[in-house]
Amino acid sequence: MRNLFGTSVLLLLCGTLYAAPTFLARVELGAGRDLATVAPVAPVVADVGDFCLVRASDAELSSLDARGFDVAVLDRIGDEDYYFVRAGADFDQSLLPGSCRVLARYSRGFIVAATEAEIPLLNRLQVELARIAREPILQPGAAARMPALPAVDDSLIWLLVNRVNADSVLETIRRLQNFYTRYSTTESLRQACSWMRGRLAEFGCDSTYLDTWSSMYAPNVVGVKTGIVHPELIYIIDGHIDNTSAFAPDHCPGSDDNASGTAAAIEAARVFADIDFDCTVWFIGFTGEEQGLLGSADFAQRCRNRGDSVCGVLNFDMISYGRKDVDSFQVIGKPSNPDCAWLMDFYIAQADTFSALKPIRVMDAGARYSDHSSFWDQGYVAFCGIEDDFTPEYHTLGDTIGPLYYVNCGTNNWLMATEVVKAAVASIAKLAGASLRTGVAEGTPSQPARIAWVVPTVGRAPVTLRFSSQPARSSGVEIYDGAGSLVETLPASGSTAEWRGAAAGVYFLRLTDGGATSTAKVVLTD
Repeated sequence: MRNLFGTSVLLLLCGTLYAAPTFLARVELGAGRDLATVAPVAPVVADVGDFCLVRASDAELSSLDARGFDVAVLDRIGDEDYYFVRAGADFDQSLLPGSCRVLARYSRGFIVAATEAEIPLLNRLQVELARIAREPILQPGAAARMPALPAVDDSLIWLLVNRVNADSVLETIRRLQNFYTRYSTTESLRQACSWMRGRLAEFGCDSTYLDTWSSMYAPNVVGVKTGIVHPELIYIIDGHIDNTSAFAPDHCPGSDDNASGTAAAIEAARVFADIDFDCTVWFIGFTGEEQGLLGSADFAQRCRNRGDSVCGVLNFDMISYGRKDVDSFQVIGKPSNPDCAWLMDFYIAQADTFSALKPIRVMDAGARYSDHSSFWDQGYVAFCGIEDDFTPEYHTLGDTIGPLYYVNCGTNNWLMATEVVKAAVASIAKLAGASLRTGVAEGTPSQPARIAWVVPTVGRAPVTLRFSSQPARSSGVEIYDGAGSLVETLPASGSTAEWRGAAAGVYFLRLTDGGATSTAKVVLTD
C-alpha cells in the first residue's frame, strides 16, 4: 500500500502530545466510485458531483489510494478555513494571492485557503464564496420523495397568487437597497435585520426572532407560522439579506444580490398574513452568505442536531435581473445526496400553472454558492432559484434599481421577481397545506379544538398557546420533553393557555379534544 505522507503517528515534541496531521484532499468520483464508497473510508466535507473533498489522515488517504481512488492532496490542515471560489471565465487569477492561498483550480473556479481576516479582501472581488464544511456532511440513505400533500383547492391558490404585487416587491427591494450597506459585520445590516423582523411580525408570523450565530456578524432573521396539524413538518422560504461590493463594508447597495431574494420571503409572508398552514413555514433572511454561507450553515447544522423535519427549502438568490425576452429563471438542485428532483419539479409545475415565469431545470451538485448548499450538506432537500441572465453589476456599486429592462444595473426586472414569488407562494401553499383563516366559533361541538399557534416556538418562557376553538373542559395540553417523558399537563379550558416553561430544551405539546389530536414543538432557551 502506498503511504502518501509517511506513517501517521503521535509525535511527542517538547513534552506535548500532538495528534497526527490531517489533510484536505480531492477524490475523483465516477465509474462506480461514489460518495457511498468514499464516506466509510474518509470523512467527506464537500460533494461537487464529479469529485468530493475529504479531511483525512494519512492512513485514510492511503486506504482510498489502495482501493483505486484517484486522490490529490491539496493541503495539510492548519488554522485556515477552505473555500470554493467561483469566478467568471475572464477573472484575473493574479488578484487572488493577496487575499488567500490558491490550492487548486477546477472547472468553476478555485479551491483556496483563507483566514477570517482575509475574507473582506475576497469580498471586494467579483467572486462567490462557499466555505467548505469543517465537519463531515450528511449522507442521506433512501432517495428523497415528495411528502403526502394536504388538500388545497386551486381557488385558494389563485386567491393567494393574485395577492402578489409587483409594486410591493419593488418597494421591498428599494427599502433594503436604501440601507446603504448590508455587509454582514455592519450595524447597518443589524438595522436591516430588525426592519425585516418587524415586517414579518406585521404580516402575521406567530413568532419572529433574530437568530444570533456569531457575535461578529448580524443575526439571521426568522419568522415562523406554526402548522396546526403537523407542526413538526417544516418548509422554508429564504433569501440572504447581506451583501458585498468592491467598497465593502462601507457601501454595498445589493438590490439584486440579494435584496430581491429577501423580498421573496417577505412578500410571501405578506400574502400569507391571514393564512393558517397544516405544516410549519419559516420565512428567513440569512446573513454571512457573502462570507461563505456562514449563517445558513450554522442554522442548518442546528436543524440537523435537533432532528428537525425540514421537508423542503426554497432559496432565492438574485431574482430581479433579466433583459427583455432573455428573462429565464434557473431552478438548481442536486441529483443525489440528497435528491432534490421532486421539489424542483413541484416548483416548476406551479410556475407553469400559476405564473408567467420561464423556469429552466438545472441538476448540478457543484452549484454550491448560495444558502441552499448549507441544507444539502445536512441531507435536506433544497433548491436555488436564480436569474439566468446574470447582472453585469454583480458585487459592484451598480447593483441598484434601474429602469425596466435596462442593461447596466442590478435590478431591471421586478416583474420577473414577482412571477418568482407567485410560483413560490403556490408551492408553499400546496406543500404546507394553506387554509384561509375563517374564525371558528368557540365551543362548536362538531369542530374539535386544535393548537392553532404557539408563541414563541423558539425562545424563553412563558409560552402562549391559542386554540382553534375552546377545548372540552376536561381536556388538557400534555407537555413532553425530548426524551418522551411527560413533564406537565396544562389546563385548557379557554381559547388560550400559558405555559410557564421548564429547563432549556425541546418540548412537544399535545392537545386531544373530541378524538382529534394536534401537536406543537417548542424550543426553550436560557
